[in-house]
Amino acid sequence: MKKLVKKLLALGLAGATICGVLASCSPGADTSSSDSGSGAAQASQDAGGAQGGDGAQTAEKKKVVLWHLWTGAEAGYVDEAVAAYNAQSDLYEVEAVSTPDSQKIMVAIQAGTGPDITDDFTNNIGSYASKGIMMPLDDKIAEVGADLSDFVPSTLEACRYEGKLYALPVGMNLMALFYNKDLLAEAGYTEPPKTMEELYQMAVDTTKVNDDGTIDVLGFPDFPSVYYMDNFAAALGGGWYDENGKPASPDNEGNLMALQYAVKYREQFGVDNVAKFGSAGKYLDPTDPFLAGKETFRVDGNWLGQNIKELFKVDVNYGCTFLPYPEGREDLAGRGIASSSMYYIPSNAKEPDGAFDFLLYIAGPEGTMIQSVSRGGFPSLLSQFDSEEFKKSYDSDVFTALAESPNLFALPNVPQSTEYATICNEEVELALNLKQTPEQALQNIYERGSALFE
Repeated sequence: MKKLVKKLLALGLAGATICGVLASCSPGADTSSSDSGSGAAQASQDAGGAQGGDGAQTAEKKKVVLWHLWTGAEAGYVDEAVAAYNAQSDLYEVEAVSTPDSQKIMVAIQAGTGPDITDDFTNNIGSYASKGIMMPLDDKIAEVGADLSDFVPSTLEACRYEGKLYALPVGMNLMALFYNKDLLAEAGYTEPPKTMEELYQMAVDTTKVNDDGTIDVLGFPDFPSVYYMDNFAAALGGGWYDENGKPASPDNEGNLMALQYAVKYREQFGVDNVAKFGSAGKYLDPTDPFLAGKETFRVDGNWLGQNIKELFKVDVNYGCTFLPYPEGREDLAGRGIASSSMYYIPSNAKEPDGAFDFLLYIAGPEGTMIQSVSRGGFPSLLSQFDSEEFKKSYDSDVFTALAESPNLFALPNVPQSTEYATICNEEVELALNLKQTPEQALQNIYERGSALFE
């Protein structure tokens, strides 16, 4: 979804059992059962219920305050999910407030004036949980007997910190390689690249340069630049963390290959020309070069097709496939990073029980369908892969195959994640601007990262 993409630019799999379980463990979902009924009755007594028109006692619903990061159309999707929850809950009434500033939410939570439940992205869990900001969910999940087996395993793993679950995912973010079929055909190619070596040659062959040396068509997947490095490093067998959640070795071949090819392209066509091309376009905007047919390759998520076909309605003859692997390393096909949008309960929430009840709903089949999947979002629940709503999404076959790839992984949640990401970005940027070699950049990342993790 568009706003999700912009927030990511600003930063950083089993059965359908959960459908019934999440409904049954939601007190407002089925008050006909003896457990739900007794819980509702107790809540009514606790709240000092009033007499209804038929003489029955009714309880005033307890208010649950939700602050969320969405604005615009996406905020409307959240509002629809909240309205659906409120309509079926006898105990709680959720009040949704658009608060598109994660720092403001953090300050309010730490001051004790924050919401009962809020949302964010899984890459921040290590930082938040280590500071005691998030409430661990394991005890409450065990108390209601919620079955989490329908969640895509990598999305659920991305919500853990030091073995404890701190959030539930409400969508999945995966990256694939989009390509302009017409630009490739002009250069004599009928198939997209499978290897990094093939991609680079195609990128060079499809780059078009003006008389003054500036770039008219960008062949390399450099726009938006923030999407390139992390995802290509992962696809090529690398990543910024080692298997122990510490900084990767400076001689990691995948990281080195990803950075070397980006630098090589800049050296060939001019670092200033690449920068000028990037600054002339705006992501998911009429000036976006891929939408304008001026970019051969693009790293992006499953929302791109919907933006092309429905939001902007532009005539781009595109295809979609996995990010490339190194030549001779077919075993790395489908390697990528799984992250997610998620909801969590602050550790000092004033209405934690109501917040948890809503969390089970918004992360369950009905809530995710309303807020995400029916809007073109990627499911975090396996059972929704077969839904008609998801099958109507653009490029769902490629992204489903990627979601089911054994090479998909979640980044480790560590307290230093934000600071370490800053280090990686700073050193990579210097290399991309030809201020240092790729080897120097990776050595600096390792040394600075190791000092941070001490």
